[in-house]
Amino acid sequence: MMKTAILTATAIVLASATFAETVAELHEKQLNAIDANNDGFLSKDEFNAFSDYAFQAMDEDKNGTLGLEEAKPFLDIKQFQNVDRNNDSFISRSEYDRQMGDDFSTADQDGNGQLN
Repeated sequence: MMKTAILTATAIVLASATFAETVAELHEKQLNAIDANNDGFLSKDEFNAFSDYAFQAMDEDKNGTLGLEEAKPFLDIKQFQNVDRNNDSFISRSEYDRQMGDDFSTADQDGNGQLN
């Protein structure tokens, strides 16, 4: 159940045009799974831990990349291509981390290092 909630949250984040719009779309249960200290905010550390867990959970063959088949449940082809910045048909860990970091920065509009 926890894995499903976190992977659903990851799909929402990666599929978003801007992460700021999607924070409100996350269900309370999913937010609670990510908000480790239950303060009602997502810190950069909590977000990074969530991102790490989600990548590892999606990387079914544990090769350090996400192929299209692994990502299909969470991303459509256009979204996959947007994250696959070097167009090698895989989302590397660095491409994933960069996208997640960009999404966090976009959502952290006041620059305080946490999302609410």
